[in-house]
Amino acid sequence: MTRLLEFIAAILIVVALFVVVALFLPAKQAIEHTAETNRPVRIVFDTLNGFKRFADWHPMRLHDPNIRYTISGPDFGVGARLDYASDLKRIGSGSWEIVDNRQEGRVQMVRYALQNDAYGDNKTMRFNIERRGRTTVITQRYDVEYGWNLLGRYAGMYIARTVGEDMKTGLANLGALFATIPNYDYGNLTIETVEIPAQNVLYIPTTSERNITAVETAMINQLKWIRQVMAKNDLEAAGPFRLVTTNFGTDVYEFDVVMPVRKKGTGPAVAEQPAADESVEGEGETEAKLRPGAEALPPAEEIDPESIKLEGEVRFGRSYAGRALKTVYNGHPAGLPVVRDQLRAWAATRGEVVHDRAFEEYLQDIEGTAAEESQFNVYWPIR
Repeated sequence: MTRLLEFIAAILIVVALFVVVALFLPAKQAIEHTAETNRPVRIVFDTLNGFKRFADWHPMRLHDPNIRYTISGPDFGVGARLDYASDLKRIGSGSWEIVDNRQEGRVQMVRYALQNDAYGDNKTMRFNIERRGRTTVITQRYDVEYGWNLLGRYAGMYIARTVGEDMKTGLANLGALFATIPNYDYGNLTIETVEIPAQNVLYIPTTSERNITAVETAMINQLKWIRQVMAKNDLEAAGPFRLVTTNFGTDVYEFDVVMPVRKKGTGPAVAEQPAADESVEGEGETEAKLRPGAEALPPAEEIDPESIKLEGEVRFGRSYAGRALKTVYNGHPAGLPVVRDQLRAWAATRGEVVHDRAFEEYLQDIEGTAAEESQFNVYWPIR
């Protein structure tokens, strides 16, 4: 009997010690890690402000390659939500939801509410993104409340090893992900996703030196051939002509000069170079309005290729049909390669995959317009 009482007393002492120690442990815990990248704040913010690339950086898939993700709500911003489920007990099920995203001074912030099976309540994960000199600093902070959950307070002693290690791995994965995204800030562009219908086109594959004079001379010569074929086949322009990039090399530029066409009188009047809208003043920079372009053209009835009489190097075919990114660019044509790279960067932050060939619609007569006053609709097809 004495030994039993001693055993009970020992247990009570251990329990008392457990409770006393727990009462002195923090009721809240927080852990923070930082990383740096040379990518602009815009790219980092857009990548974290949604869940399109979540599986590419968060380490949960490393722990369980078979984890299941379900994305709901808006694609980006407050309300975007990711639910996950794993058959592994250590991961279980839970969710991340964006509950706040805003700019605080020089810092862009995205905050998530977390739900999972781990101890604690009011769990949040916050990313602060700030440009410092030539680098962007990403600060990731995890906060959790245990309240009077004494087991939770003990669990909080180990979050540096549990949550913290995943945070460090995730930040490293983010750095690797950003390295795959073109280093171009697209914050000055208005970009949208459009659906482009197929058109009948006359086109000429072209190669020229990679300078503006040579490119414009080649385009003017090729357009003369295309218009000559149009006249002989009773065709008219169905929209502005396009330049479709095949290879933008160091010394040589390979591209197609393309004219959407249709039989005369089979559609509404469309000028080859429609008047472009004027730009509007944005916050600190000029932002171009999106103008109707290839996506606004009605689907063209397919013309029998055998009925078209071709001359020179002119070819007949059908243009790309499907989804594409679109923006507007006002300025010297030498800036178009940068705009195309900005579209690629925008796509990469949102999990979109560019494919096929980028193209521009020329919204002016290249012979009668100063190069710096040029205006374009710029497209890049996406899957």
